[in-house]
Amino acid sequence: MPEEGLTIEKLRTKTDELTAQLQNLSAEFTRLTAQTLSDEARFKLIEQTTGRHDDEIRQLKDSTRMMQLQFDQVMTKIDTLEMKLFSWLQQTQQDSVKERTTSQKQWMSFLQFVLGGTVIAIVTAIFVKGGL
Repeated sequence: MPEEGLTIEKLRTKTDELTAQLQNLSAEFTRLTAQTLSDEARFKLIEQTTGRHDDEIRQLKDSTRMMQLQFDQVMTKIDTLEMKLFSWLQQTQQDSVKERTTSQKQWMSFLQFVLGGTVIAIVTAIFVKGGL
């Protein structure tokens, strides 16, 4: 029987050791469960943030496309305005040349009239004085 007493004692000791180890493991499992819940919450927050960032990136891309279209439209209008301005400037220069030509013709006619009148006055004065 003494051998049975030792085995029962050993079994009790082993049982107590196993119980203590299980209690330690229980605390560890509780800590791991809490850590898992915390990690899951962080992961979910990261997924939500990633989704929000994806939406914001999509909006930025759309906004960039819209700005590019508006920029293209503005540049087209500027080009059109530039062409109209250039055309207007050419037309103005052509009109100015025509006006200058017309004005020069008028001045030439006036000078011819004045010179002709002067020559006639001189010739008349010579004949009236009987100079020839």
